[in-house]
Amino acid sequence: MIFKRALRQELNFTIGVVFMVLVTLVLTNLMIRVLGNAASGTANPKDAIVLIGLGMINYLPILLTASIFVAVLMVLTRWYKDSEMVIWQTAGLSLFTILKPLISYTIPLSIVIGALSIFLSPWANEQSATIKQRFQQRDDISMLAPGQFRESSGNNRVFFIESMNPQDDTFKNIFVTDFGKDRQLVAVSKQGYIENKPSGEKHLILEAGRRYEGTPGNTDFRITEFNRYTVKLDSKVVDPIINSPKLLPVWELLKDPNRIHLGELLWRFGLPLMALVFVIIAIPLSYIDPRRGRYTALIMAVLIYFTYSNLLKLMQAWVGSGKIDFMIGSWLLHVIGALIGLGFIFYRQNRSITLYGRLKRLIGRKTPGGASNVA
Repeated sequence: MIFKRALRQELNFTIGVVFMVLVTLVLTNLMIRVLGNAASGTANPKDAIVLIGLGMINYLPILLTASIFVAVLMVLTRWYKDSEMVIWQTAGLSLFTILKPLISYTIPLSIVIGALSIFLSPWANEQSATIKQRFQQRDDISMLAPGQFRESSGNNRVFFIESMNPQDDTFKNIFVTDFGKDRQLVAVSKQGYIENKPSGEKHLILEAGRRYEGTPGNTDFRITEFNRYTVKLDSKVVDPIINSPKLLPVWELLKDPNRIHLGELLWRFGLPLMALVFVIIAIPLSYIDPRRGRYTALIMAVLIYFTYSNLLKLMQAWVGSGKIDFMIGSWLLHVIGALIGLGFIFYRQNRSITLYGRLKRLIGRKTPGGASNVA
C-alpha cells in the first residue's frame, strides 16, 4: 500500500511536468507555423488561435503517450539512483510485482489516449481542414492585403494595393497586371472600390489611372489613360472537403472497412496499446549501471519511441496497401514489443544467474541425479 501510494504520487507529478514541457514545445512550434502561414496569406490571422487549439488537440494523444513513457522511466531511474529500488526489492517486491501497479495506473490514461485518438483527434483535423479550405476558397478581392502582392485564384493576375480604408471599402494606389496568352496588361490607379452586380459578380473599379498593354521585351507598348476601368474578379468554386481517412469519424471508417480505413483504425487503436507497451519497456530500461551515463536511458527512450512510432506507421501502410492482414497487423507489433519488454524484465530480475548457469541447471535437471549435483 505504501509502495503504490509513493509510486502514484511521483508518477502524477512527473507526468504533469513532462506533459507540460512537451505541450510547451509543440505549442511553440504550432504558433510559429500557424503565424507564418497567416503572414504569408495561406491562413486567416483571425483563425490563428483556433487553428493552434485544434492542432494541440490533434497532438494530445501522442504527447500523453510520450509523457507516460518518459515519466515512468524518470521515476524508476531516480529510484535506482537513490537506492530506493534496492529497498523495495529487499522488502520482497520484484520487478513483475512493480509492473502490476504501473499497468493499473496506465490503463485509465490509455483509455483517455484512446478517446483522444479515436474521436477528438479526427474531429480536430476535420475542423482545421474546413477552416483552411474555407479561407483558401475566398474570392480574389478578399485575398488582398495592403502592401503585399497577391496572385489571383486563376493564377493569371497579380494584385497590389498600398492601403485600404475600412470605412468606405476603398483602396489607394492599386496595381493590377493581367498575363494574357501573347500580351501583358498592366493597370495602375490612384484609387478604386468593389462593385457588386445583381447577378452576384464582383468587379474591381479603378479610377483615374493608366493602362499599359504590350509584349514583354518589345517596345510596342500601348499606353491608355482612363477615368474608369473595370476588372472582373474571379470567384472560386467551393469544392467539398477531401475525405481523408484522418478526417473521418470512427463510425464512418467502420461503415466502409476498406484497406485504407483499416490502416487508419490500426493507428488510432494502436496509440493506447503503445502506451501500455512503453510501461513494460520502461521497467528494464530504467536500470542504472554506474559505468554508463545518467541520461543514457533517456536517449534510448527517445530512440525506442521513434522506432516504435515509425513501425506502427509502417504497419498502417502495410495494412493500407494489403501487404498484411488487419487482424494480424493490429496486434503483432504490440505483442512483440510487450514480449521483448517482459523478456528484459525477466533478465533484469534474474541478472545474477548467468547464461552458463541456466544451461548447467537445465542439463542437471535432465540427467539422472542431476538435481543433487546442482544442489
